[in-house]
Amino acid sequence: MRKLIGLALMALLVACSSESGGNENAQLVNAVKSQFLGKKAPVQTATREQLRAAITPEFREQSGNVPLLLVSSLRVPISSIVPRFSVNGNVETYMTTDQISLALRDGILISTRGLGNDLMAADVTGVAARIRAGSGQAVRVHKYLDGENQLIPYRFDCSYARSGGEVVESCAGNGLSFTNRYTLGAGGRIKVSAQWVSPGLQSYLIEEIR
Repeated sequence: MRKLIGLALMALLVACSSESGGNENAQLVNAVKSQFLGKKAPVQTATREQLRAAITPEFREQSGNVPLLLVSSLRVPISSIVPRFSVNGNVETYMTTDQISLALRDGILISTRGLGNDLMAADVTGVAARIRAGSGQAVRVHKYLDGENQLIPYRFDCSYARSGGEVVESCAGNGLSFTNRYTLGAGGRIKVSAQWVSPGLQSYLIEEIR
């Protein structure tokens, strides 16, 4: 199924490129091919803006209207379109064909795989309610692998406030601190967010496309 989705996305972008003949569209085609055919490096040839512009209603229709994430590292200039792979209750997992994945519970990132320095698991009980309220405090517990391949929990105490149409989550613990930002849609659903993954990966900008 993932490969079929990828080929549908790729074929549509090829069509867009052949119609316009633009060099930017050619770069975009190469990026999406890389994303869905398991070649990581060339993904950075397409910018977030190029990928976002390609996700037109026609694009969505021809790709089967599968939910997508537009994901960009805020540390290095790499952006990717990632299709949804599975749903388990309120947890949605998005995955590329080369097994890079992100799992989100109610729009909150709870694990990554295949990125290096991954977030192995996160207990975010109470976080979604604080984000919707735009105030209060909650505790996060992230788990990371140490040098001996053991899971080590990191506790973060977080506070929440509204700022400029966003909800800002400020967290600190274990000698680390980070700030996440969330833009909410209808029913309090997280539509766009900047979420911290790990000290090595830092933060990713995540946009939900349905």
